[in-house]
Amino acid sequence: SPLGEGPGEGLNEHHHRPPCAITPNNMRSILFFLITAGGLSFFTACTTNRFYTPNTVQVPMLSRQHQATITGGFSKSGKNSGWEAQGIYSPLPHVGLLVNHFNVRYNGLVVADFSPFFYESNYNGESRFTEAGVGGYIEAGPQKEYLISLYTGFGQGSVLNRYSPPPDIQTGETYNSSWKYQRWFVQPSLSLKYRRFQVGAALRFASIDFYDGDINSRMGLLETERIQKLEASSPLFLTEMAWSIGWRLRPVVLSLNSTGVVLGNNSVRELELASHYVSFSVGLNVHELFKSKENDPGEKANKKKNTKSKKSKKKKKRK
Repeated sequence: SPLGEGPGEGLNEHHHRPPCAITPNNMRSILFFLITAGGLSFFTACTTNRFYTPNTVQVPMLSRQHQATITGGFSKSGKNSGWEAQGIYSPLPHVGLLVNHFNVRYNGLVVADFSPFFYESNYNGESRFTEAGVGGYIEAGPQKEYLISLYTGFGQGSVLNRYSPPPDIQTGETYNSSWKYQRWFVQPSLSLKYRRFQVGAALRFASIDFYDGDINSRMGLLETERIQKLEASSPLFLTEMAWSIGWRLRPVVLSLNSTGVVLGNNSVRELELASHYVSFSVGLNVHELFKSKENDPGEKANKKKNTKSKKSKKKKKRK
């Protein structure tokens, strides 16, 4: 392991390795756990909400100036589907800029009261959101294997929902509701790179303000009251948790991502805002297109390890 190299290799390796160093054995255990958990989340836990669905938190992996990554992601779960475009760039040492765009389509059933009777009405909708942020990052750990970052930013989006009319009304018209929202966020994160593997976790503390609503009164009193409650709760303060697991195939990165609402006020429970968005993404490390492998720290470590292994084999043959 590159992280286990240093004085005292071989029998005395454990006496000289930094206490936080990662070994191949425990790394395999971590990989198995994360891949298993990620796979289960991807196939079972993706949910959306007609009022608010969180976009994928972009967990920064920057460690040097002029590093840049562009990413495209998608999600498909049942009748819900979404896509995303993300980008991040470091113009100065320890400084990063990020941008995210999010589009999700969904449908479902909601209890409505268009008439004197209650029944379940079909609805479908679409949410769009774009944001930008700025922050900083530092490397940490015995081998600088950990990346710590803190970002803050602002974004704006819109929501449009279409409800089917009652079954006793023969019309092709749909009853619509729409509004806009804006979000301020603060996002601390911690990530790790190990050879081709990378993993990260983040929290996003968000303040969301819903405004400029437009409601068709014929959609029923129940849903109208829900939307009025959403606007009355503004600004809504939410805490979202995210993780990302990635595999680097220079210069491409394949990632599985999860973002979910975990904390909020009473509106989170009453309006069922605790949605969970899971996506698969493909990223391109632009800086690696113009950098030789010899300049890559990971490649240098692997090359150094292979050289030492060859020297050890030669010494054994001489003995």
